[in-house]
Amino acid sequence: MSVLKRCMTFTGLLFSGLLLLASPARAMDCLRATTLIENSICSQPQLLWLDRVLTDSYIKMIAQQPQRLETWRKKWIADRNACASNTCIRRAYLQGISDIYQSDHQFDWSGEWWNSSAPNGSGGRLMISQQSEWGFKINGEVWAGVNRGRFSGDANRWYGIWLVNNIPFASGCSVLLMPRTDGKVEVSSNDDGHCRLLAPQGITVDGTYVRAEEDPRPAPTLLSLGILPNAELDKAFRELTGSEYQAYVDTANSFVYSNDLDEMGATVLTLWVKGAANKQAAVIMYTQDHQIWAMRAFPDEKRHVRIHYLTTEKSGPVPKTLAGWRSVYDDTQDPD
Repeated sequence: MSVLKRCMTFTGLLFSGLLLLASPARAMDCLRATTLIENSICSQPQLLWLDRVLTDSYIKMIAQQPQRLETWRKKWIADRNACASNTCIRRAYLQGISDIYQSDHQFDWSGEWWNSSAPNGSGGRLMISQQSEWGFKINGEVWAGVNRGRFSGDANRWYGIWLVNNIPFASGCSVLLMPRTDGKVEVSSNDDGHCRLLAPQGITVDGTYVRAEEDPRPAPTLLSLGILPNAELDKAFRELTGSEYQAYVDTANSFVYSNDLDEMGATVLTLWVKGAANKQAAVIMYTQDHQIWAMRAFPDEKRHVRIHYLTTEKSGPVPKTLAGWRSVYDDTQDPD
């Protein structure tokens, strides 16, 4: 890269960075609210949610269109601050979000929409019908592990975006759908507790949706999920586990690093299925030399938790790390 190009790149990044320091790139800090507008926003959960949505949307788009959004930002803040009611503030946010995405008022919403950004083992599907100029019917299904939730409602158009309010059995839960210029849709739900009535245990409808007849996400692997760091180790793990490899992928609904109790410089990850961590979980331990130890807990036909242990090592005891993990589970069989 030439010196000129490097300078231009740095200047662009610096300009974008400076814009991010300016409102509305920072969500409302209610501990420092001083003006009537700020206090009004902080007193209304939906306004505070819309403030976060607008902030996130602005941050996503500012690098792509810095000049347009900087000009827009100054006018939008002035318009919002001229409001004299919560209804006006709400309209200002809805119009502002629509402006950021340059939402198409003629956007075709019909069909099935799938959450393409949901983590492995989680997801969302929206079915939209009866679209008119000002509204449509929406039925949604969301899941995370074994936990599932459903909702339905009416979406109403606000400028170029659509808001779902008055969802049955979840008073106060709102869902916002924001069409992008690339044909995808950003979805956000308010997180002040109301929507958790529909989707408990870590389930969320939020994400980036694409229109498709089935889940468009590619089949995951332990490599694509980031659980294993390279193709060589992924291949070694496949050879060790055989047909059980997919079971480890399916268990990786949630996963975190854990401690190497054996102090051998190994990497340890714990995996589990949301809503079933006490019976569907696994632990993977590996070294840079491709030594692998793996243990998986799963329910048998009688719903008893079984444990299966695999290792590349021909001899030696079960590592303390895995033995400690296994001790959490009752009603198990000995590792085989």
